[in-house]
Formats: sequence, structure tokens, C-alpha cells
Amino acid sequence: MPILIAEDNNAQRHYLSELLKNEFVLHLPIIEAEDGEMAVKLTLENRPTLCILDIQMPKLSGVKAARAIWRELPKTRIIFWTQFPHEIYINEIRKIVRSTEPQPTYGFIHKNNPESRFLRFVAAVLEDGADMIDPLFKDSFQRPLLTEFETEALRFLALGLSNWAIARKCSLSLRGVESRLATLYEKLFAEDSAGTEDESYDKLAYNPRTRAFCEALKRGLINADELEKSEAELAEWLSRDRRKFKEEKR
Repeated sequence: MPILIAEDNNAQRHYLSELLKNEFVLHLPIIEAEDGEMAVKLTLENRPTLCILDIQMPKLSGVKAARAIWRELPKTRIIFWTQFPHEIYINEIRKIVRSTEPQPTYGFIHKNNPESRFLRFVAAVLEDGADMIDPLFKDSFQRPLLTEFETEALRFLALGLSNWAIARKCSLSLRGVESRLATLYEKLFAEDSAGTEDESYDKLAYNPRTRAFCEALKRGLINADELEKSEAELAEWLSRDRRKFKEEKR
């Protein structure tokens, strides 16, 4: 059964193709895709045993490509091979894996690993059916999962939306937003969730919204690309909601 590689960088894609051709001769041909949409199309056509997906690709990200592939072919094994191991992607991958039946086999590895380690990693996923996570990112895969609202709320906080605006945007009560944000803060600062002897001081000293934004930046739960998309979508919504607000005041 073949292996598919999806990578928009030509040099990296050809390098990986040659490496796998030499090491996994029972899994030829090596199929190459230069973007996420092509990866999905070629996978559905050729049904490879393993797909190796870059995460940041044109047209469709590796994460979204994986969702589309597993929707149709959940037994396909996927390795995410990336230079950008941001938690925003890890969080989405974990949610997709949990929601897929039967639960798929997958791996997640940084591109900077040496060839020998990468090949062992591929063999474990491809031939042994083992889930493999790069040791550098074990902590990220064990942290509490963020809900869709919490993921979106981080972008709203970064873009400066008030709780009142978030409530209107998400069709929630103000109290509902405050409750959900409190849960988000607990997930981001799990070490403080049980309370500490400094808790009363910390509540006075810290602004939880700003602290959450800082933590999200450090962990890669938000990034420039996602913020740019959200800002454009938010600008359209704010324009509509501003008109709605004026009508409500009449």
C-alpha cells in the first residue's frame, strides 16, 4: 500500500519522498501532494496506508485535510510533520481524533528530528499501528482540551472584545460568558485552579484576560494567521451588530 506526502515546500517534499522510497520499499509508490486540497483528493483516490501531512499548507491546512480524510477513511494512518507545533493545531488534532470512529492511528513530529529518529517514528505508526508523539510535545498533548467556545474566546480576548460583545457575538448571557471564561482561565492555569495561599493576592495583582492572552501566545494557542482571519470576520460582524444596536436603541 502506498504512502502519501503532502508538503508545499518542493525541496522538503522531494527529500522526504526519496528517504521513504529507500526505507519502505513495500509501501510504494510514494504519492506527492503540494497542498491540502490535493492531499485529500489523492488520498480518497489512492487510499494510502499512511499520509504524512505538513500542517501549514495552501488551500487547506494539514489539520483540516486530516479531518476530511478521516471522515471518509478513518483507518488511514496520519503523521503530522511540522515546523510549527503550536497548541492551536494540537488541540484541534486531539478533538478530531476523539470524535473519529474507529479512533485513528496518528503521529506528531517536529521536522528538525534526525533522519534515524524520523524513520523509526514512521515505522512505528505505519507498521506497528502505534500512536507516536514527539517527546518535545508530550505536555501539550496532555493538557486540558479547549472547547470551540474557549478557542474562539481566546481570539476575542486578543482582539479586545468585552464580555458584553462576546455575549452578543455568541448568543449567550453575560453571566454565561463570565462562567465560560472562568473555566477557560482554570484550564490555562491548571496549577492555580485548586487555589493557593497567594490566591487572594493574585486576584488583585493579575488581570486574568491579559494573563490568558499571554499564556495563549506562549503556548501557540493563537497565532498571527488565525488572528488575521478572526479580525476580518469580526469587522464584518461588528458592522452588522453596530447597526443592530442602533436599531435596538430607537
